[in-house]
Amino acid sequence: MMIQCTFRQLEYFAAAAQHGGASRAAAALHVSQPSISKAIAELESLWGQQLFVRMPAKGLELTPAGAERQRQVRALLAQAATLNGPVSPGLGGLLRVGCLSTLGPRYLPAILARMATEFPGIEVRLEESDTETLLGRLERGALDVALLYDLGLARKVQLEPIAELWPYALLPAGHPLARRANVALADLAQEPFVLINLPGSREYFLSLFRGVGVAPLVVRETGSLEMARGMVANGLGVSVLTTRPVHDVAEDGQQLVTRPLRSPVRQQSVVLAQPLGGCAQPDLAAAFGRMARAVFTKAGRGRVRTQSHSAR
Repeated sequence: MMIQCTFRQLEYFAAAAQHGGASRAAAALHVSQPSISKAIAELESLWGQQLFVRMPAKGLELTPAGAERQRQVRALLAQAATLNGPVSPGLGGLLRVGCLSTLGPRYLPAILARMATEFPGIEVRLEESDTETLLGRLERGALDVALLYDLGLARKVQLEPIAELWPYALLPAGHPLARRANVALADLAQEPFVLINLPGSREYFLSLFRGVGVAPLVVRETGSLEMARGMVANGLGVSVLTTRPVHDVAEDGQQLVTRPLRSPVRQQSVVLAQPLGGCAQPDLAAAFGRMARAVFTKAGRGRVRTQSHSAR
């Protein structure tokens, strides 16, 4: 049977879906916008399906049929890309990885180092951002996989749990609560509070307090993990975090104290998120997942030893 669509049409369609608009896709591919629009119109006519909803001043949004076609096209283009180079016995190709900005610095460098050693043929393109931004890019197919906290993600992505982390209290050295073996959220709610203010993360931390019927006295908010740690270390408030750096020292050298939260507090799941129906590079994403689980397992053992040594 004769193939009636071209790879160029498919590439233009995939770019429009990824970038959310014909003009942005044209800029990314260095072609004219009418070329993108013409390819989309030709595919819609060929397939008898509307692929996009045109949103005035906002660009293009995939229809359900368009989203299904996007998954098929991504897989086809990924397979076609393997014909551009010599056959390799190992895994190879481009893997687009997203990571939550507060989670990445603690774990991602070790994951990338393992990837470089175990799978030198895989090129990882990294994007750090907040949860909402990363989820949107996963849904558009602009990312293959993302490392996130599961904050009740009711979105069109599939999640694979890889680790469970306990939220903990972060205190200035010498704070009265630091003398306790564990700290209640109700006690933290009576102190000036430094809140991580990122989409998804902010709501999660506030929900911990609501779960025990209290609300924190928020005096400062920041989107940076290290900024929150620095503020707490300098006595500007207390905080609750989930990502746990190895050392209890802020960037300016001031000491910090961490304490477990008194129950009831639920663990926070770290997940690998992929587009619904899978990504364009499933083998590469699976390799990344194996390296991520290995790093979190090793970090978990180290954290247990540290807590035991410090009587936290």
